Amino acid sequence: MLHEFTVSMSRKQVDEAIEKLSFHGYYHLYYDQPIEQFTEENGYGFYELTDADIDLKIFLEEEPAIDIERAKEEIASILKVKKEAIQYQFIETKDWQKPFPIINLQNGWYIKPTHTEEEIEGRLIHFEPPRAFGSGLHGTTQDCLRFILREDFHGKKVLDLGTGAGLLSIAAALVGAEQVVAVDIEDVEAEVLYNANLNHVEERISVIKDDVLHPTFTIEGIFDWILVNIAANEIKELFAFLDSHLVSNGYLLLSGMTEWNYKEALSLYVEKGYHVEQISHSDEWVTALVKKMK
Repeated sequence: MLHEFTVSMSRKQVDEAIEKLSFHGYYHLYYDQPIEQFTEENGYGFYELTDADIDLKIFLEEEPAIDIERAKEEIASILKVKKEAIQYQFIETKDWQKPFPIINLQNGWYIKPTHTEEEIEGRLIHFEPPRAFGSGLHGTTQDCLRFILREDFHGKKVLDLGTGAGLLSIAAALVGAEQVVAVDIEDVEAEVLYNANLNHVEERISVIKDDVLHPTFTIEGIFDWILVNIAANEIKELFAFLDSHLVSNGYLLLSGMTEWNYKEALSLYVEKGYHVEQISHSDEWVTALVKKMK
């Protein structure tokens, strides 16, 4: 059983509100990201509706028993809103879809969100889901994880481009990678390392904030595996960079492509001497394991 408190606010206020609530011990927070999605040649595009109103939901468990009116007053005080602005409902958990359920990867591995205490027989990736994207629910993420988790990465160096919340980097470290460099255009270091710490692999993961598609982007070293979960056009655009940073007989895990653009993207790599080892399809999404044959 759960108590749900809802506060409406502008998108610009959400991050500050989450920070304040978390500081005061309210950790189970959720909102729907306000976006518009559209289909394009490169797959799907979306843009954030920055002026949209957000319903920020605050969840409290039934046990121990809480004083609902007092909780309303405290939340109102933290957010500096009127108590009357906070909506409340009691939720029967049997009728409530958790925003981020346990994810069974169908290979003996599970993604286990921190909010659940359910016992699971299997190997776990512990994970604090973000409040919008990168939860591990997307087909491309799950397909990439299935490719990674079947491998032995001991002694391997891994580069993860577009790491998001760090699931692929963490998975690589869990199967033995000695060094993982995670890169994202957003500042995700705290989130990635928090999740890495949940899995006791933080010492093998470093995080870089940079735009991998910018002409000035550079990174030192070469890698045994490079993970790229972006989109088909970017996968084509990154060929020279990936090729120069991948060891001979190294592997690229390319994802974020769709049924209508993956063949063109992969043909570029085949023409350059790469071999497509395996392709996975999840709905319209395509993930490919590609080996450098030189």
